[in-house]
Amino acid sequence: MHARTLAAGALLAGAALGLTGPAAQAVEAGAVAVTPSSAAPGQTVKIGASGCATSNANASARAYSDAFPTASLSAVGSAGEVSGSSTVFSGAKAGTYTVTVVCDVNNPSQQRYTGSFTVTGSSSSTTPQGVRGGLGGSFEDAGPGTIAAGAALVAVGLGATAYTVRRRMRRSS
Repeated sequence: MHARTLAAGALLAGAALGLTGPAAQAVEAGAVAVTPSSAAPGQTVKIGASGCATSNANASARAYSDAFPTASLSAVGSAGEVSGSSTVFSGAKAGTYTVTVVCDVNNPSQQRYTGSFTVTGSSSSTTPQGVRGGLGGSFEDAGPGTIAAGAALVAVGLGATAYTVRRRMRRSS
């Protein structure tokens, strides 16, 4: 039994590591990738771009969109790839949004690349909802008779429990 538990834990840990994935999705030069390509309000997205090779070692790349706050992007290789992340605004409306990556914000003539991603649902759809119990129209407010009957059942149950416990205590002594 213990070996099964360890095996299941190792399997889950491996799956979790496999799901984390790389920091940036590999894209062709000049392309912008947003992962996941569809995100709900409040969800974090990863932004990756390629083709941001610049002679300025201190270049600061950023991603802009109406769906999330400005994201600072960091270099993730020698091929001009940059990546970062941002969280979709909680009030973002469902739809397709443009993402613009500026490779060097201090040099306006530097490369700019665009891509897009989709915001799904709305901020209200991310609010947890109660479980639908299937009571349909059969549930009504409890009246005084129902409350009295419930209280009587509880009292009988408590009395029976007390009687049984006392009886067992007398037998054991």
